Formats: sequence, structure tokens, C-alpha cells
Amino acid sequence: MSTILPRPIERIKQLVYASARFLKSECRDNPRRSTNNSKNSQQPSEDQIEIHQYPDPLFRNASITMPAALELDNGEHITYESACKKDVNIINEAIYPGARRQLFRKLWDQRATIQALVRHHLRLRDEDACIIEEQYIRGSFNVCIPVKVRSASFNKNLLFRCPMPHKLAEARYPGTIDEKLSSEVGTYVWMQEHCPDIPIPQLYGFGFSNNRHFIHEQRMPFYVRFWRKLQRYFRNYLRYPHLSQYALSPTCLRLPTAYMLLEHIGPDIGEELSNTWDEHRKDPVRRQNLFQGMARVILSLARIPQPRIGSFEFHNNGTITLTNRPLSCSMIILENDGAPRTISRNETYISTEPFVADMLKFHDDFFLTNPNAVSSMGDCLGQMAAKAMLRALSYRYIQRESRNGPFRLQLTDFHASNIFVDKDGNITCLIDHEWVCALPTEMISVPYWLTGCAIDNITEEKLREFEVVHEEFMNIFREEEVKMTPTNPPAITQIINDSWKSGAVWFWHCMTSVNAAWSLFDDHIGPRFLPLSTHSEGILAHYWCQGSPLVARRKVAEREQYVKQLQVLFDKKAGLSTEGHS
Repeated sequence: MSTILPRPIERIKQLVYASARFLKSECRDNPRRSTNNSKNSQQPSEDQIEIHQYPDPLFRNASITMPAALELDNGEHITYESACKKDVNIINEAIYPGARRQLFRKLWDQRATIQALVRHHLRLRDEDACIIEEQYIRGSFNVCIPVKVRSASFNKNLLFRCPMPHKLAEARYPGTIDEKLSSEVGTYVWMQEHCPDIPIPQLYGFGFSNNRHFIHEQRMPFYVRFWRKLQRYFRNYLRYPHLSQYALSPTCLRLPTAYMLLEHIGPDIGEELSNTWDEHRKDPVRRQNLFQGMARVILSLARIPQPRIGSFEFHNNGTITLTNRPLSCSMIILENDGAPRTISRNETYISTEPFVADMLKFHDDFFLTNPNAVSSMGDCLGQMAAKAMLRALSYRYIQRESRNGPFRLQLTDFHASNIFVDKDGNITCLIDHEWVCALPTEMISVPYWLTGCAIDNITEEKLREFEVVHEEFMNIFREEEVKMTPTNPPAITQIINDSWKSGAVWFWHCMTSVNAAWSLFDDHIGPRFLPLSTHSEGILAHYWCQGSPLVARRKVAEREQYVKQLQVLFDKKAGLSTEGHS
């Protein structure tokens, strides 16, 4: 078959379009070395469709030289100049697209096994239609495979959801995928039992990477359901760990990854809030409905006090306990980027102080191991000074009367991409519950993204705008708390307001931020005492650790070496010689 080449003018248009794609970059040059918090702009939403597009053969032998660009995990391409301005580790991120495509190929090759597992969980016959769609839905930490099930007893669209090992530090810390799944399933079980007012997808079953598969009781014989109901009654009476509605279901099927089988949330249920919020956030009716729904979600999770700081853990016998470390979204992002594991998997806290101390150490350790942590000597000293001051001031933000509990369940990834709403702004579904933790009540706050900007951009005019939104949200929050507990004063409302007035909210954001702590301290915490000058930062940096001048020089040297390695990476991408860059 011959290939029909395009006319010259069309060929030029194609080359110009390709060049523009390669030059596209999302970089924001911030001299304070802080970018967006968490995965707000760098991570794709959970419903982003991954479309496999391969290079057009017409461009393979193109004579026009274009700047080398690396593909990032969000599908964007970045040039060397933009990569040097980023404070994330681009060398690490350059690995993600290839790892993602490799995972997708493996899952596609295993589609017959996936079909068999779906039939196993739903107790379907071999002749029942189970269609695996070709377009996958890629999120920040998971890939979702759409599955259409058509049978006489079951006719629904589902998602076969698998965690992505390259985004969850699995290579560095084996078992993290199972830890994440165990925590998320435990949260599902808890919410099914104690938060029926929160709309969440139906969980039909799940499996761990060691081939332990669990199905819902509804798919089991009557006598098994009756026996487990009896067990649940006596366990609750004796105050034993709660028995979930999921039971071990052995099978010879093998899939080399953990997974969850979930209800697919389609347009008939709602639309992702992140797709509409910027357009409609000035609409007072939508805002009120959304704020009411968000307040109810926060209050419903926090309604039952928890005895310790941690996350839920799902056990082989179908029970859940609050015995896993507080596995937050930012913690897994930093561990995946090279942070040493400061908090072990089964470590929980019965007091706030040791938790704060370990979180500060966790961020300190990441700073020491991150080769791209600083941009200059001044930047390094400024970060070290902020870290020293955060540790020194932490006592001001820990409430003495509640430091030993009770603690409250909180969504550490309560983001617009995880919320589905109807046309009036009412919440119709909440997805992705893998990062729910029991944390100090003081950490509950108004979501910063309600003003449409990153947390380290909430300054000056944006801060005044956020103050208005904060007051509006808290007025609604107070009304909802009074409705939920009419016989008690709105205690959580008071704690959130006190945290806002004292500035503690910014301290707690420093604990959970991926890379905005210095900006938050510089903009919101330091000025409450004394703004730090360059000279004072140089002095305070000495109090962060012993031998701080040596540490600062080492960090600057690491940055220089990182830039050289980055140049080598881009040269390889461009097919150039790497001699002289070693």
C-alpha cells in the first residue's frame, strides 16, 4: 500500500503544530522556589482519558530541528529551560510516561483475566457479556479500566481500578500498593457503616497483589450471609473490631497488581466539579449548594471521634481497625519522589506532639535527599530558617486541651476532581477515598482551592477574596453542624474559626503541603511575629541543624549536579552526544 503525502502547505502546518506542542510548558517561574501545592496542577484528574497516540511517520525524517522536550505524566511536554525552573524532580518524572504505558500494555494483555475476575466477583456465567473497553481512565494514582457488564441479573457499567506502582513508591518501598488499597477499603467499609449520608460509588470487590480476593456478601449464599450477620451482631456487642461486608473468596485467577471493582460514575449521576467550578463559582446558588454539601461531608466524617491519629487497615478476616500510619496524599507523593520513610506502616499516635515532630522530620529528610530542593544559597538558607522556625513555633498551634484526642477523620485529598455535582451544584458523589486519615481536629479547614488558585498564591488580593469565601463557607458550616448536633454547641466550627484567627491553619498546611511550606511561612506565619530578612534567615538557618553551612553548600552542589544530569537527559532525548556533561 502506498502512502499519500500531504501537500506542501499542509506539511508546513503539521510541522508548525508539532513544534508548538513540544514548546508548550506549564512552568511558573517563582523566585521563592514554591509551586502549586500537592497535585493541584501537576497531576491529572481521576477521570482524564488516556488516548494512545503514536508519532506520525511523516515527522520521523523531518529536517526541521525542534527543541528537545520531555513528556510529563500529565501529557504536557517540557523544555530544558522550563525544567530548570521547576522545583520538582523532572528526572524522576520523566520516567512516569514510559512506566504508565508499560502498565497499560500489561493490563491490556491481561484483559481475559480481568474479565474472569469481574465474573468471579459478580457471580456471573461464562456466557454473560463482560466487555473491556480500550480507552482507559487515568488518574493521579490509579488507572481505571471501563467494563460493561450485560447479563440477565446484572446490567451496569463498572470500573476495574488498579493503582499505578510508579506513582506509589512501590519500587522503593514494596507493599505500599497493598497498604494503600487496605486503607482505602477500610475507609469504604467505615463510610458504608457510619456515613450513609455521603454518596460514594458501590464497591463490588477487590484484590491484593498477593492474590487475596474479597467479594461482597450480597453475592454469597443465604446461609453465609446469615452467619456473617450473626457474627457481626456478637462482635459489635463484645466491641470487637468491626466485621465488614466483604469476605475472602479464593480463586485460581492471578493478576500481578492490586485492584478494586467499582461502580462507574457517569454523566447521569453528575459532572466532575473541576470541569465547572471556575465557570460557576460566582453563582451564589451553586456556591451555597456546594458549600452545604461539602460541610455535610466534612461533618459526617468527623462525627465519630477517633482514639488515635492514623488510617484504617483492612484485615484478612474482613475486619477493619485504625492501626495504619496516617497515610496522606502528600506523604505518598513525597515518598514516591525519594523521601525516606519516617513513619512506619503500623505506627499511629495517641498525641498530637509526636505526630507533628515526625511530620517535621519527614519534610526535613525529604529536603536533605532531594537533589533539586534549592535553587541557590540564599534559597537554601531561607528554607532552613523557615524549617527551624516551624519547629520552634509548633507549640503555639497545638491545642493543649485536645492534644490527646479525640481525633477526626479527614479527607487529605478533598479536591474538586474527586467531587461530582449536578447542574445546581449539589454533591451527587464523592470518589477516591484512599487518603482519609484520623487527624487532629485543628487540621480541618476550608478547602483552599475554592478561590481557584494554588495555596501559595493566596496573598494580597487573593487572600482578601479567600477571606470572603472563608466567612461564607463557615456560616454555612455552622448551620450544618447545628442541624447535625442540635443539642451541642458547634465545637468544630469554633475550632476552625480559632485556627483561622490565630494563623494555625497555615501551620497545618505546612505539615501537609508538598512544596509550599516556605511560601506559607513567609506570607502568613512569619509576618505575625517578625518578617525575616536575608540576614536573619542566614542566622536562623544555623539553628536548623548542626553543621548547617556544610549542609547548605552540599545542597547547592547537588542542585548543580542535578542540572547537569538534566542536561544529559535532554541531550539524549535530542540524540546529541553527552560527552562533557558528566
